[in-house]
Amino acid sequence: MVEGYFSIDVDETTIRTFFSTLTGKLQLATYGDPIIHHTSGVGKDENQGYDAFVPLIDSGIYLAVWSNQRFFSMIIYTCKDFNDQLAVEATQAFFNAGEVAFKAF
Repeated sequence: MVEGYFSIDVDETTIRTFFSTLTGKLQLATYGDPIIHHTSGVGKDENQGYDAFVPLIDSGIYLAVWSNQRFFSMIIYTCKDFNDQLAVEATQAFFNAGEVAFKAF
């Protein structure tokens, strides 16, 4: 799990690029396109953003983005070994996040 505050503009294209970048760096194989939902004004203003998932051969990656809070939370679900530190560094760099919190389970 990686969470932090981002300083880039995030939209559907950004999320697709992020999934492609991260899965490439971690050598995780996808078997389908990302599924991305946008709140589109439904609900509270502070909860506007995106819910996104990309299916992996070995499970999937979930990303939540709170646009107005400029906050993201990502969970990588997989039984395949990957470099945890590289996942954190790649995510932090992509979102230009000053500081992130992370936990490997």
